[in-house]
Amino acid sequence: MTTVVFALMFVPAHPSHDAARLRARAALALAFADAKPPTYPEQYARALKEGKPLVVWVGQRTRTLDGCVTVGSNSFPGVGSPAVVVGLPIGDGKLARVDLPGEPTDTAVRAAVRAGVPRAAPVVLPR
Repeated sequence: MTTVVFALMFVPAHPSHDAARLRARAALALAFADAKPPTYPEQYARALKEGKPLVVWVGQRTRTLDGCVTVGSNSFPGVGSPAVVVGLPIGDGKLARVDLPGEPTDTAVRAAVRAGVPRAAPVVLPR
């Protein structure tokens, strides 16, 4: 019996079975591969289109926030790392910029979004 089991273990597979197995493995690898994260310009355009705030997580793990468009970035003009930059829709295809230094909590970021555009002349987020 042991001889039969060993013989079956080492019998070469039929070439058509190998090709089908390789195609199945390739399909599974593609299905579970990490998708390329969206870029800042893509998310900026999406935020404008949907009329939602844009939250940029600078130098830290990107998180999602309900009602916001989010994106990660290793660096951002005019801020140190880590930080969060929030862009609030102000019309005319622009987002007003609010900087939150360090690693603010999700609650602090939501508070900045709820506070809205600062009363002073807003600084516009770069495209």
